[in-house]
Amino acid sequence: MARTVTLVALAALALPLAAAAALPADPAPPPAAPAAAAPAGELTGLLAAADEAYGRRDDPAQLAALKARLAEAEKIAPNSFEVLWRLARLNVWLADDPRLEGEEKSRLGKLAWDLGDRASAASPTRVEGWYWSASGMGLYSLGIGVISALRQGIEPKFRERLGNAERNDPAYNHGAIPTAWGRFFYKLPWPKYDPRKSEESFLAALQRNPASVRARVWFAELLMKEDRGPEAQAQLEAAIAKPPGQYDPPEERRWQEEARRLLRGR
Repeated sequence: MARTVTLVALAALALPLAAAAALPADPAPPPAAPAAAAPAGELTGLLAAADEAYGRRDDPAQLAALKARLAEAEKIAPNSFEVLWRLARLNVWLADDPRLEGEEKSRLGKLAWDLGDRASAASPTRVEGWYWSASGMGLYSLGIGVISALRQGIEPKFRERLGNAERNDPAYNHGAIPTAWGRFFYKLPWPKYDPRKSEESFLAALQRNPASVRARVWFAELLMKEDRGPEAQAQLEAAIAKPPGQYDPPEERRWQEEARRLLRGR
């Protein structure tokens, strides 16, 4: 009798164990990658749309679309290198308007400077953060005045950023880096003003991109300052000789208008 009770008890204990063994295992949690893939894909699409609008950014509708796409991208990935340098580039375009002066130019330039610095911190071996930061710094300096900028210690900071951009990719942005050096040496007040280095830089820029309208306009301003009027005239005429579409149509249109303004004033 005792043996029978023991067998019954053992069988009773075995039933829940068997039932537990028969239960399916807890399902594994779904992988996180698919959830992250949607925002990444969305970000890629927004940046592609922003780049397309940037190519027509002198059209007010395209400029509005550019701003909107980058604002959406910033919400998704506020610390993304690809977002940050494009935001810096946008603010440089806005600040670089030849008609814009003073406080608004310095404000937009400082935004570009800060965004570019964040981008270069995120990816120091890429050119974009350094270049757009330097560009923003230059525009900030123009907004507050070059003398004030020098008093704030801007010069070594600018040299560092543009130098890093040049080391990472000297051909970036259609010869824009030597063009920036040329303007830098032109804008420095005496005794830092260096027409020889400025001219060498503009010639290097035109060697990289003979169609560069900005390089020709700025070179012409240097030549006028150095009392080389006929050479300046030739640079301005060359700046407007070809229709926009050689490398960056909005950039070309903006600086061709500036070339025409200078020619009208001669």
